[in-house]
Amino acid sequence: MGKYFLLILFITTLSSNAFAGSSLKNSKPNILVIFTDDQVYRAIGYNNPLIKTPHLDKLASEGLILDNAYVASPICAASRAAMMTGVYPQQNGVVALNHKAFRKYLTKGKMADQTLPMQMKKAGYHCAFWGKSHIGKPQSYGFDEGEEVKGFDDVETFKRVNSFLKKESKRNKPFFLWVAPRQPHLPLYPEKKWLELYQENELKLDPNFREKPLPISVFNQGKPGEDYYRDSKYEAVWKKLPAGPPRDEVTMRSFIKAYYATISHLDHQLGEMIENMEQLGLKDNTMIIFLSDNGYHLGNHGLGNKITMHEESVRVPMFVNWSQLHVKGKRSGSLVSSLDLYPTLLDLAGAPLPNHIMGKSLLPIFMDKEAKVRDLVFSECVGVDAKPGEGHRMVRSVKWKYILTGKNEEFLYNQDKDPYELTNSKENPELTNILKELKDSLSKWMELIGDRKIPSGI
Repeated sequence: MGKYFLLILFITTLSSNAFAGSSLKNSKPNILVIFTDDQVYRAIGYNNPLIKTPHLDKLASEGLILDNAYVASPICAASRAAMMTGVYPQQNGVVALNHKAFRKYLTKGKMADQTLPMQMKKAGYHCAFWGKSHIGKPQSYGFDEGEEVKGFDDVETFKRVNSFLKKESKRNKPFFLWVAPRQPHLPLYPEKKWLELYQENELKLDPNFREKPLPISVFNQGKPGEDYYRDSKYEAVWKKLPAGPPRDEVTMRSFIKAYYATISHLDHQLGEMIENMEQLGLKDNTMIIFLSDNGYHLGNHGLGNKITMHEESVRVPMFVNWSQLHVKGKRSGSLVSSLDLYPTLLDLAGAPLPNHIMGKSLLPIFMDKEAKVRDLVFSECVGVDAKPGEGHRMVRSVKWKYILTGKNEEFLYNQDKDPYELTNSKENPELTNILKELKDSLSKWMELIGDRKIPSGI
């Protein structure tokens, strides 16, 4: 009852304050989701002054930054399918890079009508997608128009997006636009002018940087029991660096320079898109939500890529910008899952929430940065070529994180005192109750989503 009261209050306030005497065309806001690829939460200016993202920083500073945002699965296809379906990978079948399972899920029962774009269409939105899909043609899962656009520099993607925005400025119907740049995913091809923004000797490596990972299960990026470290062949593109560990500090700084330069280029492209929206008169009536599909290790823990349950892998930058937002220029430490986007957008559109979804609407946080919609956030990921039920699992509270690895080994990290996750506190006798509470919560969640059981006795 409380949630719906808040929602009614939110919409009523918008009607009386935002739209009274306004020239805005739509009672429902346009919605723009910017969904980058492989952007670690520390790789944005408001979290790291070394990286230059002036346009994103401005958008974030005028809106609400969500500091504790986590993805349902830190790997491309699984993360994207989870967001479009509103459920975890073990529920929709799209684990790791198994994008073919997405089509099977859509043909199962009535699920073809339950994707996020299909629900937004029912709510009266014109839905469009450009960029990286990774789970099939956008129209196959509910978008009215758009396509998966090739090109690692996203030039063609933004050309299509800006053309779409010009067309939409002449329509009297709200749009739902999903822009999915490929940057900063490998390969990295930054132009000289973006590279010149950074000096390698000024780029700091984090305290948990290692030349190579320790051979323990929590760092494994492959099948359970392997010591496999997932690295793309494209990692070697930049200055012909060696792909995979070990990576010394000089090598890593050079790579980070190219990674940051690529993000600065993307920031410039996004800035041009926002300027275009302002000139077309679309910006004020568009809610912009920014986040990434997963993070990236950048040598932390001796790893590249993602897939593990460490902060670098599973936590992403996220913020909301909207002229009618109640909370502006603030940061919220409330826990957020990428699955929360689905119910949030439907709430905003005034549409009923399907029973199958696993997320929570974030509208209470949009009204009060101290509000919280969840006490825990969960994530799962199988290694490359692993099978459903395998891989790592995570439950995180505001202060603690519990990880169950593919070998059913346990790790407990204090996020306040140990943000770089250097010390496993699992054996600390003073933390027995905390460990049990988190393990019990993870066990119940795993049962809910049809996952494996946690073996007794661990």
